[in-house]
Amino acid sequence: MPEAHLRVTDEVGETWDDPSEEQIQRIYAGLNLRCRFLILERLDVPDDGQNYLQIRLNDDLTMVVEYREGGPGSHYRAEVPLSAERGGDEIVVPVLLGWASRREAWRGALPWARWDVERERPWEEHRE
Repeated sequence: MPEAHLRVTDEVGETWDDPSEEQIQRIYAGLNLRCRFLILERLDVPDDGQNYLQIRLNDDLTMVVEYREGGPGSHYRAEVPLSAERGGDEIVVPVLLGWASRREAWRGALPWARWDVERERPWEEHRE
């Protein structure tokens, strides 16, 4: 069996290797206040840092999207001020699918800001 290139993991630890676009959309659609985040991780990149995109639901169902492509200097985040029902999914789904398939247009979909670990720790309560 060939090695996976992409892995998706949700908050409860369920994983999917090399999911289709339809599977990614279903996994995203399953996010709720009990399962708030998902991580898309590239497994086929050099081991010189982390390469992922993750989404987290806030209490008001707006979202934070974060990506990293290598070391700490390549770590960014963006706010999606709309819940999925109010149009947030129209922003987030193309970002997820574009990132997963390496289409560059996803970068222009959100106003990315460098993630500052000293100032922001949106997922700290979920990490061990």
